[in-house]
Amino acid sequence: MEQRVIWGHGDSAGAEHLTLKKLSGHMEVRGTVLLVEQGVPHHLTYDMKLGLDWKTKKIKIYQEGVPEPFIVQAEKQDKWWVNGSYNENLDGATNIDLTITPFTNTLPINRVSWKTGESRTFKMVYIDVLRREVLPLLQVYTYLGDNEGQRIFQYRCREFETALVVNEQGWVVEYPGVFNLHALYTTKGHDLKDHTSSLSAHASAMDRSYF
Repeated sequence: MEQRVIWGHGDSAGAEHLTLKKLSGHMEVRGTVLLVEQGVPHHLTYDMKLGLDWKTKKIKIYQEGVPEPFIVQAEKQDKWWVNGSYNENLDGATNIDLTITPFTNTLPINRVSWKTGESRTFKMVYIDVLRREVLPLLQVYTYLGDNEGQRIFQYRCREFETALVVNEQGWVVEYPGVFNLHALYTTKGHDLKDHTSSLSAHASAMDRSYF
């Protein structure tokens, strides 16, 4: 199965196109993000490998004008390497949080089952993509219940707090003032085969593969 998503940016010009492929033993994600920060336009791409349990295994982040990708990788027992160097401060983190996408909010939400009113705290590998900085952060998600078929999660990280609107599959529909879902499309069978071929051709043209 393959899913394609487009989010728009609520607070500035920008958007993201994301493709998620569910394979037999893992999932692969490719996101392309256009954004503006302090008047400067940016074009970024990230490739992510996930387990079927939604835990991050590896991410490569490519930034226009920067020759080498930024790579963060998890090994056994939730230990993390940043550009090949082990970072003990990240021990025990179960997933990543990228500043440029709402997709990484899906990861902790889809890792566990939720009951109304339940709160969970996750240790995350927080990646400031434009600054290429990594640090551990605790984030708290509280499931507030359903509203017209959508799930509402209170999300808190340090002093920041908001309410995320999420669909039944875990995709963020609304991140108030920041991201809004514009399209979600699922392909199967022949559609998946054809689109996978086009992705492979694109990766070859860019002279790099997913992993």
